[in-house]
Amino acid sequence: MSTAEEEPAEAEASGASGLPAPGETDAPGDGGDLPVLSGGRIIDVIADAVTFTLVIARLAIAAIAMRMLSQAVKGAYSYVEGCAKQVDHLADVAATLAVDDAVTSAHHDAAGVTRESLALADALAAEAAEMSTEFDNAARDHESDYGTVNEAMQSGPYDVAEREWYSNR
Repeated sequence: MSTAEEEPAEAEASGASGLPAPGETDAPGDGGDLPVLSGGRIIDVIADAVTFTLVIARLAIAAIAMRMLSQAVKGAYSYVEGCAKQVDHLADVAATLAVDDAVTSAHHDAAGVTRESLALADALAAEAAEMSTEFDNAARDHESDYGTVNEAMQSGPYDVAEREWYSNR
């Protein structure tokens, strides 16, 4: 007995989904209307729409978060740069007050190390800004690629195949 000849309960027990195989149809032979969505399938379509919307929203949120991180790093960069200048200035003032050269030299060294970290901070800010753009692009591309599919699934009155049916192909 082939899968097509099995009783629905037997087909379900054997792991078949009960959906027609590719090329088979249970649509009327006269070219009439296709069956309308069943209750369970409506829930699937709504869940898919919610998932689609959440993906777009999460990508947009990630883009905003990366932009904010980039701005925060740039703000910290400015602050750290100001600190390095202040440490240099204080070391110069200390030198005029006859503070030991080792102490003033250590302060200038500390300011130098601080400035070296600024290059890393600048690279981080640039990377965060680039990631923000990439998240924006991903959201736009996802909507472009799947937006019409999502819209068709939301507005179409026809039964949609179950994911499980496609997952074993």
